[in-house]
Amino acid sequence: MVNTVSDACCAIKNAERARKNEVIINPASKILQQILRIFQKYAYIGEFERYDDGRQGKFKIALLGKINECSGLMRLNYKISQFEMLERKLLPAPGLGIIILTTNQGIMTMNEAEEKQIGGHALCYIY
Repeated sequence: MVNTVSDACCAIKNAERARKNEVIINPASKILQQILRIFQKYAYIGEFERYDDGRQGKFKIALLGKINECSGLMRLNYKISQFEMLERKLLPAPGLGIIILTTNQGIMTMNEAEEKQIGGHALCYIY
């Protein structure tokens, strides 16, 4: 079984460490597109575009050099009461970085899910 989110996070992290200006990720998916929009909203990456290669599609992402760690997670379910423990386990300091969840109301950050009082499956984190 292939985890495309984890593969994309690994490719982004490796390109950042190699000080590349851009990275190409394939295969493209709707989940990955929503995650990249969140990364872009919080200014971890620059512009990205999806283009069709005749197969599954690819994303071309402009990197800004702001990512220290980016990793995909196993999709484990977390309740609101477990968010603080998850943040202490994954992030270096409170408020530094974001954790992305998939919920019944869509893909969002952990802070947005906490405001809406809903739990979800953890997809990835970045700081």
